[in-house]
Amino acid sequence: MTKIKFTRKNGKFIAFKLSGHTGKAEAGKDVLCSAISTASQMAVVAITEVAGIKADLQVRDGFLSLILEKTSQETDLIITSLFKTLENICENEKKYVKLEVEDV
Repeated sequence: MTKIKFTRKNGKFIAFKLSGHTGKAEAGKDVLCSAISTASQMAVVAITEVAGIKADLQVRDGFLSLILEKTSQETDLIITSLFKTLENICENEKKYVKLEVEDV
């Protein structure tokens, strides 16, 4: 199962973390896991490389974590878009994905 956690502070997303593989299909053929990974990596690239915003980023097999040093209109737009995308992807996949939001 893939666990996805978004963190918000004062109504703005400040972090997201994904861990685990969905297990819906065998490695290399899991379209659900691939979709989640691709959307998340696109958000990371948009924040860190395109917008040039500093973030604490950790990536390894089955794990991705991004924590912003500071928020901006750009980061909120990108992470909110990622959240909505993953929410739509995972809507009918509750057996394989857990999506949550934590307000701090």
